[in-house]
Amino acid sequence: MKIAIGVPDNLENQEWNGFRTAFRNINDALSGHEKIVFAPNGGNVRLEEGNNDPADLMNRYHNTIALAKDFGRKVSHADHDAVLAFNSMGLFLSEKFIYYTSNVPYKKVVELVDGEYPETAHFRKLLDYYGFVAEREIENYEKAEKIIVHSMKIQEHIVEQGIAPGKIVYIARPIPKMQPGGERKVGKMRIIIMPAELRVMKGVKYAIETMKLLKDMMPNAILIITGRINNYEQDYMKQLLHEAGGKANVIATGFLPKEQLHRYMQAAECAFMPFCFDECPIALSECIGYGLPVVTNEYAGFDRETIGRFGYCARHKDINDYAEGLGRILSDDDLRMEKRRGTREITEKFNFDRYKKEINNVFEEFGKG
Repeated sequence: MKIAIGVPDNLENQEWNGFRTAFRNINDALSGHEKIVFAPNGGNVRLEEGNNDPADLMNRYHNTIALAKDFGRKVSHADHDAVLAFNSMGLFLSEKFIYYTSNVPYKKVVELVDGEYPETAHFRKLLDYYGFVAEREIENYEKAEKIIVHSMKIQEHIVEQGIAPGKIVYIARPIPKMQPGGERKVGKMRIIIMPAELRVMKGVKYAIETMKLLKDMMPNAILIITGRINNYEQDYMKQLLHEAGGKANVIATGFLPKEQLHRYMQAAECAFMPFCFDECPIALSECIGYGLPVVTNEYAGFDRETIGRFGYCARHKDINDYAEGLGRILSDDDLRMEKRRGTREITEKFNFDRYKKEINNVFEEFGKG
């Protein structure tokens, strides 16, 4: 099968992030097919490092629309059997296509971030942007023949917008096997790792508030957040960290190279990912692959039962429940080992071979249509 793929970002000279990794995973899963990858550079994509992230929200949106129009024109002249459109790249296609999205629908995001940002003109602009995109995103869902998502929550939220459930294909993200299992040696300091960019969507505020509670319950527990501060939200994130001083054991390391990040993961006893909203991010998959029990919520991408096998599924935005989960895992050696065994089972179940098979099944069914 010859597949035309539309990517909304120039993946050259950009940092490794969730979207790039999602593209790489799907691209690798389709290795048995001939692919034409259309990106802003006009040709096949090379995955290299660097950073080129436009700051203006509306410019970014209009650039994506312009790229989607260009992709529509290119595909109309391309020799292909199937089309895969990432994010908004299918908006101007006149033929059937498979749509991949890694986004919680913006209509739901508007609800989830209500009251989460300071009442300033700066953040009003961000909320207006979310609302603007929310009014237009339904067209993405309606036009696609099939929609691939990596999160059960995203699937649920798309169905809430009136899209037929049978149109959406949930394929759990492949979990990398990062290191053999085995209990960490517990020292005086109990390390919790949160490998995430510091921004509202990752639940940083809830992480800090939870650690304030945990300081009384377990004063030797420390949360290490190992990600860069989001450019648009940096002043607010710095304010949260400053206000946490002396009240919560939290360290923000900033961006770490992979080797350093993995050393922190090896030292940690569990991971904490209290998403405000997200979709089974790469970092969570890596934590599972490292054998780390994870305290999180249903925005981890899996159902509650699956999350319960490798960690603790707390109620969304409930700091008392987050603290309960962290306290249980850190204080109960038998429970922690049970969850670590669960991470190995989940890693084996959601391996790349399974992922590749399920991705290819979608394209095979599409080809028969």
